[in-house]
Amino acid sequence: MQKKKLIIALAALRKLLTCAICVIALVALFSVHVPIFPSSKVPNFSDPFKLPTICDMVAVARIINATLVIPELDKRSFWKDSSNFSDVFDEDHFINALSNDVKITKKLPKELATGTRAVKHFRSWSGMDYYQDEIASMWEEYEVIRAAKSDSRLANNNLPLDMQKLRCHACYEALRFAPQIEAMGKLLVDRMRSYGPYIALHLRFEEDMLAFSGCTQDLSSGEADELRIIRENTPYWKEKEINPIEQRSKGYCPLTPKEVGIFLTALGYPSNTPIYLAAGKIYGGESHMAELRSRFPILMNKETLASVEELEPFNDHASQMAALDYIVSVESDVFIPSYSGNMARAVEGHRRFLGHRKTISPDRQGHVFSEKALVRLIDKLEQGTLKEGKNLSNRVIELHRRRQGSPRKRKGPITGTKGTERFRSEEPFYVNPLPDCLCKKELPMLATDLRSPHLKYTVDSFSNFLRHRKTMVVSFLSTVPNLLPIVPASASVTSAPRYPTLAATVCCSKIEADADNEDRFKRRSILTCFGATVGLELVRSSGTFGEMAEAADLIQRRQRSDFQTSIKDTLYKAIKENTDVIPSLLTLALNDIMTYDKASKSGGPNGSIRFSSEISRPENKGLVGALNLVEEAKKEIDLNSKGGPVSYSDLIQYAAQSAIKQTFLAAAIRKCGGNVEKGSLLYTAYGSNGQWGLFERNFGRTDTQEPDPEGRVPQWDKASVQEMKDKFSAVGFGPRQVAVMSAFLGPDQITTETLLATDPEVLPWVQKYQRSRETVSETDYEVDLITTLTKLSGLGQQINYEAYTYPVKKVDFSKLKL
Repeated sequence: MQKKKLIIALAALRKLLTCAICVIALVALFSVHVPIFPSSKVPNFSDPFKLPTICDMVAVARIINATLVIPELDKRSFWKDSSNFSDVFDEDHFINALSNDVKITKKLPKELATGTRAVKHFRSWSGMDYYQDEIASMWEEYEVIRAAKSDSRLANNNLPLDMQKLRCHACYEALRFAPQIEAMGKLLVDRMRSYGPYIALHLRFEEDMLAFSGCTQDLSSGEADELRIIRENTPYWKEKEINPIEQRSKGYCPLTPKEVGIFLTALGYPSNTPIYLAAGKIYGGESHMAELRSRFPILMNKETLASVEELEPFNDHASQMAALDYIVSVESDVFIPSYSGNMARAVEGHRRFLGHRKTISPDRQGHVFSEKALVRLIDKLEQGTLKEGKNLSNRVIELHRRRQGSPRKRKGPITGTKGTERFRSEEPFYVNPLPDCLCKKELPMLATDLRSPHLKYTVDSFSNFLRHRKTMVVSFLSTVPNLLPIVPASASVTSAPRYPTLAATVCCSKIEADADNEDRFKRRSILTCFGATVGLELVRSSGTFGEMAEAADLIQRRQRSDFQTSIKDTLYKAIKENTDVIPSLLTLALNDIMTYDKASKSGGPNGSIRFSSEISRPENKGLVGALNLVEEAKKEIDLNSKGGPVSYSDLIQYAAQSAIKQTFLAAAIRKCGGNVEKGSLLYTAYGSNGQWGLFERNFGRTDTQEPDPEGRVPQWDKASVQEMKDKFSAVGFGPRQVAVMSAFLGPDQITTETLLATDPEVLPWVQKYQRSRETVSETDYEVDLITTLTKLSGLGQQINYEAYTYPVKKVDFSKLKL
């Protein structure tokens, strides 16, 4: 009885406290002073992207406890682009992704349109104290504050880690291009990849760049005069009289197309290297491009990869066209900027964040008076005192050995510099966002570890995704204090700020556990964290990159890629005409896989299901039609193959992939009310195509010449949930994988999931994937399904990476010493 009275008393107390909190919240809501901060437009003279601006302003909003108003993009710059923020970026995603960190509104509230306001020039490269004291104190007098400038307003270093991670979160997860830009960008990447691994060349040999910088190398006197007049007539370009020779010697000039050709040749790239030209209109057109094109004829750009109709929505919008270049550059195998402008720096930082993809930054300056400087070497070529060949190649390679975007800590200021120059000499945060943009997770102590037990080990796990930015107007308004628990402010702030602020909470990417042991880290996840270092060492130690390129060279990769494209096209057409066979194709692929025996390492996806004695087994009932479709597709594929017939083991798994893709596409179309065009755009922009990379790399399975033993595959339509779990467990998988493969376990996915939901271990996963399929992108379901199929389709297989290739003249890559 006493216990019951105590429970009743506690319940009453809880209700009382709840009411008290609500009253406090309402009082705060209706009595809070609400100031606003709009910023002026920032002139954008050379790049349609000043990417770090909005990310810094998100952090500033957090520091001064303000609400951010969606920025305006500069429409008065040299580019005269009328695009709005929502034309370039996914506005809703930006707001939602930052909802736990900063409040963001699309427009200035009407009631504050006439409020007291101030225009403020934020001090460049300022730290926490400046914003917490000087800027936050302005809320006492103003409701609206407008930032007169918003670029480089936040320090690169010496900020609390939580604040640095918020900058990362804003840039690398919250900012995402608008769906139509994402879709077109991915299309350009796919078309560029059809030529094989490629270089993205950011060639800043454009009218505005040359006019602003005063550089005249390789220009005629008439062209130099034309650019000088443009500079003199552009009011917001302050420098009018510029010495072009001095500019070039200091490294302030972009490389010319001719110089880029010499540079790439010296690095050892062969003439058949595909190059994507990330640039606007090249000044002088073909007259300046001819020599570069003669050295590297596979020179592509947006206009050559896409039709006029495809690019029409983006024409006359420089920022949107630049966004397309940005996507193709970030996804390239090698990125080379001819000038380190805003976009080039942002791409370099993005590529570092994604795993230190190779970025070769030409040393345009070197040491000003050094004979090793790149411009000095090129001048010697012009003067005839140096010739192209091994000597030049060795010198250029040595000069750029440490300029490849390798993993390292961000550089601090140059010793001896003071004031503004000290900050200016630092490596910008967004050029090298490491180590701040790493998430930390403690690892358990290993029994075999001989280090001190007092040391803690961490895994640095890169987050997902960078999306991109432009010059903009920023507005802030003060934010009502959050009633939820707040993460304590960083201990690095020595003194309590005059205006307490909320510490940013940034979610790190979760490292999933192995299916068969959910308390362990995946080896692959750990390798992902350190993969850049491991990869560099492997490349450095491997001799194959310095010899004649064999099976893994660009040409043979292209052969395999072309053959894969042929297979996909044939299967797509065949399945599109027979969509009712999709469930059977999925089960056919799974049953070919599930003959794998872990103990004997036999069976698996080896094509044994093609034999009549195996396809006629009870567990394969109803799969003959799917096998017939595969066989008909094989005949067509083999007829046009230059590298031999495709194996049944590869083709059956690719048929399952094609069936999955068409299922995902059909779901996207349904979510768009049956509109095929919008559904296709939705799937292209938010779908899972980018997750198939590892699956497609495992291309080259070998067919077995006899059926696999009987009794290894259950009859899925008659099996209990426990029998399904046991079979998946036998090949190294758990309840999660049973749930995600539900579409493979019978002709009706809903019926199968109803059965699986009766098991308490499988139920949570079934619910997770059902919820995911109701979302626009189906991300969790699609990614987990692709990951699971990729692992299953590799069970017991030795992949022949030379499969489907054919003899061609070898390409000598001996110069590729980088």
